[in-house]
Amino acid sequence: MTLMPYVHFDGNAEEALNFYKEILNGEIIMTSRYGDAPMPIDDDWKNKLMHARLKFGNSVLYISDGPKNFKVVRGGDVQLSVSMDDENKIEEIFKKLAEGGIIMMPLAAQFWGARFGMLKDKFGISWMFNCELQQETSMQDSKTLDITV
Repeated sequence: MTLMPYVHFDGNAEEALNFYKEILNGEIIMTSRYGDAPMPIDDDWKNKLMHARLKFGNSVLYISDGPKNFKVVRGGDVQLSVSMDDENKIEEIFKKLAEGGIIMMPLAAQFWGARFGMLKDKFGISWMFNCELQQETSMQDSKTLDITV
């Protein structure tokens, strides 16, 4: 069984797809436009993405413009969680995804032995990043955390 997140947009899915492709060093493995479907569609929506797949690492992200007049509601109930094992790469990707967005929690060493951070990108998509630290590093970095019990 595999779980693949599917993210809908209000007409700017292609912009988001290309943004994520660049930042995540991904590969667009499939696109389908509303105009390709055998159903009637308004001319202004024919070139919108009905379905796209972005592969990066071992993950696939599905992306779509919802049907015309579909209202996308962004909330805090779902976040895309990325796990990495390269501290330099996580810093780079986090910083790029945060451009034009909001950092909810900066990347920092955490008590569970990982570097963790949260952000909402410029499209309103919530992301969490986690990078397990080497035991020596995590113990050393955790000493700098101000944890009150």
